[in-house]
Amino acid sequence: MTKTEKKDQLKGMIKEFLEAKDMMSLTRLRNLIYVEIIQLPMSSNDRNTVEDAMYMWNYNSDRYISNTKNPTIKATLMGDFDAILNIVDNSLLKN
Repeated sequence: MTKTEKKDQLKGMIKEFLEAKDMMSLTRLRNLIYVEIIQLPMSSNDRNTVEDAMYMWNYNSDRYISNTKNPTIKATLMGDFDAILNIVDNSLLKN
């Protein structure tokens, strides 16, 4: 899978996450996104940065899962994910 395809896959997964409504599906999708991101080839520094960003994303996704109708939580969650994608994108360009 190319770097662009992997990035598109992650964007598709987050889109599916935001479209899901039940807590079990949301939790499963969040965990799949986490696993996909952690398995990407990154330097140890980039991996540590992504793990820190994922910590916040997991916290905010838990808030989102418990209240999917809150637009502020959704916007925060998307901001966290965009930051993670930027780190991943820069890391994949280096590798």
